[in-house]
Amino acid sequence: MKDSLYTLSLISVAYIIMFSLTFGFIFPLQQLLFSGVSAQIGLLFLPHGVRVLTLYFYGWRGMLYLLPASYLMFYLSVGQTGQSLFAPIVSLFGCYLGMQFVRLSFADTKSVSFKRHDWKLMFWGGVAASILNALGLAIFDHGLDDTLLSTVRQLDVLGYVIGDVLGLMVCLASVVYVFRMIRHLKIISDT
Repeated sequence: MKDSLYTLSLISVAYIIMFSLTFGFIFPLQQLLFSGVSAQIGLLFLPHGVRVLTLYFYGWRGMLYLLPASYLMFYLSVGQTGQSLFAPIVSLFGCYLGMQFVRLSFADTKSVSFKRHDWKLMFWGGVAASILNALGLAIFDHGLDDTLLSTVRQLDVLGYVIGDVLGLMVCLASVVYVFRMIRHLKIISDT
């Protein structure tokens, strides 16, 4: 129980920091540079990296760990995004399905680590998660009518995927550099 609360706290803090950085710095910068992009779409959505890492390492329990922070940030940003109350659930479920699809399709084991093969699984799982997240949100917001097939909706889905994948890449690169820094500090402290 204590470990679960610690994990929930750690994941929530990471998600809140990434979400705050995205909405407080990246979105305003994006609106200045690319005024034609919808305010709902972030071209660099950092929380997707936290979602992918959490779902990769914790599976279905990761959705439970991510849900409180997702709803907290949803309530704080609902005026800016205008999304439905069920959007965080649709988003997390789509991400979970994408991660599981890649894991079951390409992994020969259920164990997870930070080996080279696992980094590829995290990345491609994150891409699949992003696609299902974007499609799920588009269908949830607009239904299965002709508007989903319109160019505008296709560009929205593409925008979600680009933002999620770029956010995932930045998050994974940050994790790599944090591990390198820790390893470097350990070497320094051993000498």
